[in-house]
Amino acid sequence: MSNMHHYVVVTFTTTPGNQDQALTEIGDYVSTFLSQQAGFLTSRLLASLDGKRIVHLAEWTNNEAFVAAGALARQHPDLPKLMAYEPNGMGYQLTRTF
Repeated sequence: MSNMHHYVVVTFTTTPGNQDQALTEIGDYVSTFLSQQAGFLTSRLLASLDGKRIVHLAEWTNNEAFVAAGALARQHPDLPKLMAYEPNGMGYQLTRTF
C-alpha cells in the first residue's frame, strides 16, 4: 500500500488512581501544542479499562514532520509532568487497511 503518512503510537503507564489526571494532562498537551504543529493530521487517546495504560495514536503527514515536532516538544514546559507517565513511543507505517 502506498501511504506515506507516518503513524506514532505512544504508551503511558498510569494507575487507576491517576489515569483520569493523566488523560487530562496528555490530552491538553496534544490539543494545545502537538496538534498545532506542521504535519499533524489526527490522533486518538485511548484509556485501558483497568486504568493502567494510556495509548496515544497519532497520524502525521510524514516522519520528517513528526521529527520536527519532537524537537520542539523537548523544550515544552509540560514535558517533565508527562515524563512521569513513562512514555514509550514507536513509529509505524501503514501496510494494510480493512
